[in-house]
Amino acid sequence: MSLYLFLWILIWGGMYSGLYNVSSAMFSSPLTLFQGIRAFFPLISLYLSILWFVLKREKLPSFSSPLGLFLAYGLTGVLASLASPNKEISLYWGGMYLAPIFGLALVANHEEALRILKRIIWINYVVAIGLTVMFFPEMWRIGFMGQMRQMFYSLPFGLGVIRANGVGRLALITLTVSSVRFLYKRGAKHYFWLGLIIPGLYLLAQSQSRTALLGLAVSSLLFALIWQLRWQFFLIGPGVAYLLYVVGYKWRAQEKLAMLFTLTGREFTWKQALEYIKQSPLLGWGFHTDRLLLNSQHIHNSYIHAMIHGGLVATLFFVAAIIKTWTIIFREKLIWRLNDFTFQDQPYLIESICLLGFLTSRSLFESTAAFYGVDLLFFLPAALFIELVSQQNRALGEDAG
Repeated sequence: MSLYLFLWILIWGGMYSGLYNVSSAMFSSPLTLFQGIRAFFPLISLYLSILWFVLKREKLPSFSSPLGLFLAYGLTGVLASLASPNKEISLYWGGMYLAPIFGLALVANHEEALRILKRIIWINYVVAIGLTVMFFPEMWRIGFMGQMRQMFYSLPFGLGVIRANGVGRLALITLTVSSVRFLYKRGAKHYFWLGLIIPGLYLLAQSQSRTALLGLAVSSLLFALIWQLRWQFFLIGPGVAYLLYVVGYKWRAQEKLAMLFTLTGREFTWKQALEYIKQSPLLGWGFHTDRLLLNSQHIHNSYIHAMIHGGLVATLFFVAAIIKTWTIIFREKLIWRLNDFTFQDQPYLIESICLLGFLTSRSLFESTAAFYGVDLLFFLPAALFIELVSQQNRALGEDAG
């Protein structure tokens, strides 16, 4: 199991770094050297995973599964990268994208896949909660009453900065996990999770991230449905609604409804991207070409992002992966069958569905899972957990029958 976890840690190790950290300046200090070296950690993980597949003759995920469809999207994007205006950069980011897919594909082949996957999911939780906690001092210093919205938050140890949208995402993930674990834990652990809920809400409010607020609304609705509208939600629901009203409407939109729905310039970037897509509609331009072709602009839409990366072919695979994930959820009626699963699996099931709901809604305004990033590393394990736990539960039902 330790090797699977090591591969996943390597994949996380490349986050908030890249080829922009690889230059002669990286040798100026131990920190810059580390920043440059860790840009290749996910590629090391990919190399080891592929080597494992070849030597052990492991099977690749089926293209009828979410993971297999994401693999098809990634491979199409790598093929398209051969037409990129900068092949080296595009192939680098294509390899970064494939790293978590191959790592999870190895896990899926293991006889104890669910147990290993839960450990990987906990690595994700530790990263999200750890980063959220690290932002608490800055959050406390800045405050949010009567001040301008903070656009950037600094990572510790000089590792870079994260935009407010990214901080809102981490805060919502922390809030989701903490809320679920608070309901399932007893004793001292029960209060530990409670201690994360309030500052998580504070940081989410301070970020004023509209995608995080949308995710809060979606995940809260899914949470209520999964827990079968228990009486507690009649107390929690109004609090969530009030938070959305104050942070979203009064603070972020400044009590102007039109500002709540403004695209903040995204539509101009989308128009520019569509012009390049028209020039290569079938296979696109390869990974990272949104930055290469659009003067380092970010597209902020998963589907346009997929189109410029891999054209119509890759986009069909990408959309099919998301649809397949939700098809499993609704076909297996996972939202309404919580009690059919073991007590140990229930919190993972709730968290996975809520996070998938948040990330799917986010995909309309951010490039969720369309490139190597935090969203991808949360979406893939959640989607794989949904698939594996459904297969396990179905197999147990057939054995019992």
